[in-house]
Amino acid sequence: MITRTTITEDELECRATGGEGLHILVISPEIFTALPLPEEGTLMVGRSPKSDVLVEDPLASRQHAKLHVGPTLAIEDLESANGTRVRDALIAPGKPVAIVPGEAVGIGSTVLIIQRSRWTAGPRRLWSHGHFENRLKDECARGQTNGSKFALLRIHLEGGMSWTRVFPVLSRNIQSPHLFATYGPNEYEALLLEPNVDVAERVVEVLWADLRYAQLAGRIGVAWYPRDGRTADALLGRANALLKPSPSKVTMPGPHTPSAAMQRVYDVATRASSSNINILLLGETGVGKEVMAQMIHRHSPRAGKPIVSLNCAGLTESLIETELFGHEKGAFTGATQSRPGLLEAADGGTVFLDEIGEMPLKVQATLLRVIETREVLPVGGRRARQIDVRFVAATNRDLEAESLRGNFRQDLFFRLNGISVSIPPLRERRSEILELARLFVKQACQESGRPPLTLSQEVGETLEAYSWPGNIRELKNVMERAVVLTDGPEIGCAQLPLEKMGGLEENTGETATEPPRPEVEVTDGKTDLRSIERQRIIDALAACAGNQSRAAKLLNMPRRTFISKLDLYDIPRPQKNKATDQG
Repeated sequence: MITRTTITEDELECRATGGEGLHILVISPEIFTALPLPEEGTLMVGRSPKSDVLVEDPLASRQHAKLHVGPTLAIEDLESANGTRVRDALIAPGKPVAIVPGEAVGIGSTVLIIQRSRWTAGPRRLWSHGHFENRLKDECARGQTNGSKFALLRIHLEGGMSWTRVFPVLSRNIQSPHLFATYGPNEYEALLLEPNVDVAERVVEVLWADLRYAQLAGRIGVAWYPRDGRTADALLGRANALLKPSPSKVTMPGPHTPSAAMQRVYDVATRASSSNINILLLGETGVGKEVMAQMIHRHSPRAGKPIVSLNCAGLTESLIETELFGHEKGAFTGATQSRPGLLEAADGGTVFLDEIGEMPLKVQATLLRVIETREVLPVGGRRARQIDVRFVAATNRDLEAESLRGNFRQDLFFRLNGISVSIPPLRERRSEILELARLFVKQACQESGRPPLTLSQEVGETLEAYSWPGNIRELKNVMERAVVLTDGPEIGCAQLPLEKMGGLEENTGETATEPPRPEVEVTDGKTDLRSIERQRIIDALAACAGNQSRAAKLLNMPRRTFISKLDLYDIPRPQKNKATDQG
């Protein structure tokens, strides 16, 4: 959570109200445009493409109003169909009404604000969470191939803050190619596609200061790729955890009635925890390996001593060395004093090494020596120090195969693999899904100070039908956001990301864009997930006048997937017989 700022009042004053010239901000719930204004003149405002100030709002008239710019500013309604509002009141047609910079003019759901500021002209969009999450996944995949770095921001604002106050602050601080989106009411998220960490941190500091200057109280959680995670679910989970005033170390509790597969895992882990043997946890990303490591430590004779964790993914070789082994004063530039490493800090306790398969080979050799000698030599040190720790390592890789390829030391693999515990994915533990979902909802409600929420029957069926490729971590993220989006006492399907949960079975085909073919079921007269998705597609086509490309974009769905689902659900295609889809 960001709690500091080095931005001066003068700098913020300049950012908020200073600078030469006037700009008009055209703010709708989804798009933001800043346009420079002349020193004087009259500008046409309306929905017509020929307007000087274009207002793309269905409630705006083609020639809606005139903006008079000069020594004084005034807005004049041109007998529009739905009127123009100033100071929350409709103004009389044909009579210019004086306004001042910073005052809002309402046209339909759009707000116009004139400001004296240095704005970058052009449109900015407040993206949906679905689009944002897809972009986040793309950036994670790109980072795996080219080693890029970026930051994910989660922004929580206290109270009922109008988006017309929030949008300008986000827009002037998070400029292209960065992007921001709405996570829920008073909840926002942003991607800083900036490889330089120092520059990205500066952007966060300025944003935090600007929010406070605009009297928008809240909290910001920042997760860095790849340091804090390499998947969209991991990064969202980390950023969400940093928003909480007192985050729990164990963020993913297990159900009271685990599945038979998980009960076997618990039995093995409990028996192994009573000894000092090293344990290797295996499983897909998000299955709860860190929670299992915490449980093993709590049930071990070392429970009274600390457990320390290190995520080996996303850290450079030198950082992993200094974090694990510590360093002496003067060992490298910036080492102004000695600092013990995690191995010393955990003396008598447990060391959890997450993503052990990502550890560099040189560090693997040093770690092997530590395990064999039970001694640690700090970076720059001359005298080794005795330690007594138990290692629990975790990976989603096949370390045995990696060792055969030369990517992981075989001798280290044997040392860490005293006993292996394989955690099954959530799709193989479907009996746990609803109980886990209720636990996450209860936890989110307690942390936000709101009354408990229940899950509708349709939500329960949807959760159990989904394949959960991101496992427990994805389920936790989905339920936390559902709590944010829910106004009433019950979470319904409208609060779930149905655009990505459309398949009732896991898609294991060669192409990820081909949807699975669920069976048609109707239970107790209530529509199933397939019927819900079919209706959403029909509604999107109606809203887009039958244009398939636009309807797919409206649903944040790849066009190829959208077309295949039209055939899957036997939905008539108005443009099917045309040579091309005019999108």
